[in-house]
Amino acid sequence: MTDQKIELPSDDPVIIITRTFDAPRSLMFKLFTDPYHLVRFWGPEGSTYPVCEMDARPGGEWRLTMRFADGSEYPTNSVYLEIAPPERIVYRDAPFDRSQWQDTLPPPNMVTTILFEDFGGKTRIVATVRANSIAARDMAVKMGFGQMVMSSYARLDAYLKTL
Repeated sequence: MTDQKIELPSDDPVIIITRTFDAPRSLMFKLFTDPYHLVRFWGPEGSTYPVCEMDARPGGEWRLTMRFADGSEYPTNSVYLEIAPPERIVYRDAPFDRSQWQDTLPPPNMVTTILFEDFGGKTRIVATVRANSIAARDMAVKMGFGQMVMSSYARLDAYLKTL
């Protein structure tokens, strides 16, 4: 069994989700930056992705629409802040209409850092999601954010066995 945990520090508005996978970090990094692979494990079981566009470079956009079994959809838009293969991906939420950005984005609601750590041929992923406040973080947790990520990781573990 792989190790996995969710941490919610009482004095910091972050969600830290850690899990180790039996795959090299170069592969894990690729799976998180290639839409072909990402749609096969991202999100809860049964979700699909009619839209998944990734421009995995600093300043590039990541557009994703998650469709649930009941037909409801949840679109998101993010901007990559840092791409450091095969070690780190940093992205933040962003408005959908790029013309509204001008030269700068409004302050983020969440910034996510995903670290890919070499762990003796395996990869430990440490995802740190920083919210604007502890209240905002706690609301995301209440809405099931941590469980959704853990579900994605379970799907990722199953997907790795097919590669």
